[in-house]
Amino acid sequence: MFDSGRDQAAGLRCLFEARPLLFLGIGCTSADPRDRDGANALAQALQRAGRRPMVLDLLGDDVGPGARGSRTRHASRRVSIARVEAHRLLDPDADSRDLAALARSLREHALQCGSDADIALVIADPLRLADVAAALTDRIVLIAPGDAASLARLYAQLKAVRLAHGMTRFVAAFRDARSSQAVLAAHRRLSETAARFLGAAVEFGGVLPSGDQDVHAWDRLAAAAIDWARPLEVARAAAPN
Repeated sequence: MFDSGRDQAAGLRCLFEARPLLFLGIGCTSADPRDRDGANALAQALQRAGRRPMVLDLLGDDVGPGARGSRTRHASRRVSIARVEAHRLLDPDADSRDLAALARSLREHALQCGSDADIALVIADPLRLADVAAALTDRIVLIAPGDAASLARLYAQLKAVRLAHGMTRFVAAFRDARSSQAVLAAHRRLSETAARFLGAAVEFGGVLPSGDQDVHAWDRLAAAAIDWARPLEVARAAAPN
């Protein structure tokens, strides 16, 4: 006899096997709601690229309101993106296995509700992100202010992550820059200093506009981000016991 419940469970398993959930960590380097807005803009660009992102927010309530609520919405397409306040669901001492389990559970719930997600964007302070994601990825994407005064703070955050977790690969994308030339020069100094003193590589992620002023810049970052993302299934096997 046909068992619809068993058939549905089998279908879910097939979906999980066919489309592994990807992971990408986004480090928000300043206590500014525009960092969170930037992460949401990246999620929208990933959606335009045909992905189904969900945003796991570990920033907490200390970063201004930004885009709050359970879903963000692209103004023109009216397509919502799930956003989970993961800082309320993970313990302060949570590790990579806890984060991976949460992401997989959220995706399974979405599938049971007739939706799906194929890439989890986890946004957090860089060191907090590394605490819970160092075993899940080989790099962190950093969204940073484009002014020169923020460069020293960004380097300090790179150093903290490098010393605490040994990570050596980063991508720095700069928002709200007044001059592309100035940002390129700042990135060159940052990457040279990080390579010399930390043994770390800092890739240039681009100059990012505010909001939807230039969707092409966000689309370029999204295209690269798809290549940077790691399957949770692969990373799970590498997580420490």
